Amino acid sequence: EDPPPAAKDPAANLDEEALKTLTESMGFSPLRAQKGLINGRGTVEGAVEWLMEHQDDEDIDDPICTSTSVSSQIVQSYKCNECGKVLASMASLELHANKTGHSDFEESSEAAKLLTPEEKAKKVAELKELLKAKREEREEKEKVDDVEREKQRRFMGKEMSKTREQLEREQRKREALKRKKEKEDFKRERERLRAELAKDKAERQANKGKLSSKLGVEGYNPDGVQYDVDEKDAPVEQQNTGTKSKAAPSSSKIDEYISKVASYRAGGDGGKCLKVLVAYVGNAVNKPEEDKFKTINMENKVFKAKVKPFVGAKQLLLAVGFSQSEDGKSLKLRDDADIELLSQTKGKLETAFKDY
Repeated sequence: EDPPPAAKDPAANLDEEALKTLTESMGFSPLRAQKGLINGRGTVEGAVEWLMEHQDDEDIDDPICTSTSVSSQIVQSYKCNECGKVLASMASLELHANKTGHSDFEESSEAAKLLTPEEKAKKVAELKELLKAKREEREEKEKVDDVEREKQRRFMGKEMSKTREQLEREQRKREALKRKKEKEDFKRERERLRAELAKDKAERQANKGKLSSKLGVEGYNPDGVQYDVDEKDAPVEQQNTGTKSKAAPSSSKIDEYISKVASYRAGGDGGKCLKVLVAYVGNAVNKPEEDKFKTINMENKVFKAKVKPFVGAKQLLLAVGFSQSEDGKSLKLRDDADIELLSQTKGKLETAFKDY
């Protein structure tokens, strides 16, 4: 069996003069010059044409592969049908078309005639000019693309700025409307309270300083909010008889008490009261071993400002297990208070405060 033929180096028989022209005169690397001649039909024009098309290929600088197959290269050319000139490469065709304005060409199997040194030098110069023109065209296109990208960037920046400003305006508008609504709600609530207080004042004057028909199973429940009512003036327990005690608020009405507190919207007063109630009941649930959390001082500023004025707040504390001390200055958690009821009420208060 015959041994396989030795690998043939494709660059072995390349035209040394063409290689010199491509490397020294035109600045291509030796490897690229060899690849250009191999794939460009062995001519300088064909090599330049191939290198211009493949200069950005990933494998352009990979070593040339040797081949064991022997193939003959057929020299092809292009013929101008208008003047009959035979052109060795597409680059020569482009130069001829630019110079003459001819546009009718066809492929030809006729080999282009060899160039004289003078013609070769002229052709090299023309190819350099063509390369320069293409490079300038590419650079000009890149400049145009850069300008367009910059315009697009600025446009997008302006649009984003407009969008941000629009969102900020809408946010300011919403906040202004919210403040206006809060002021209006506060004003309406203040007027309502003033009317209730005026009504109660007139009723006291007509009943020697007492409000009639205000004592029920839930204790004292006036129409208006009472801020500075003395204990001796409050209609509790029918003091003149001294025989009946006030009925304790029912735990079944805890939801109703929470709703009453949450209904105070003006100035966020209902939310502030709910927050304090969460703290009172939460401390009793979370730290039952600490005695300080079993007593609520009704004389301190927090209780007077955020609990006492609101109908349903004190009743809720009484309903979950607190009872008023004998001197009327504090609320104390009873020993038999239901811890499960306290825990459930704590959860309801937290939900109401979150939804407020």
